[in-house]
Amino acid sequence: HKRHATVKYMFYNPEDVKWFAPAGLTTKHGLQGNIVQSVGDHGVMKCLFNAPIKQHDTVCLPLYKRVYPKFVKGEGNGTGEGGFSVL
Repeated sequence: HKRHATVKYMFYNPEDVKWFAPAGLTTKHGLQGNIVQSVGDHGVMKCLFNAPIKQHDTVCLPLYKRVYPKFVKGEGNGTGEGGFSVL
């Protein structure tokens, strides 16, 4: 029961909680978690983390996606050496 937390003041309505439910949560102390359900009409939500969470920890919702360039094995850069080119 210490892995569950009720988070307030991140959203203002239940529709936002449902929209961001597939996104993962993180904390400043390195825990990972997910949104379980919305509670009430003011954007309060229940969350489940991978370890017990403390009261002074801050819950964060990262809204970025890391995209890495695709490397293709190619002819090289014209110097006769085989290499990779970036698409």
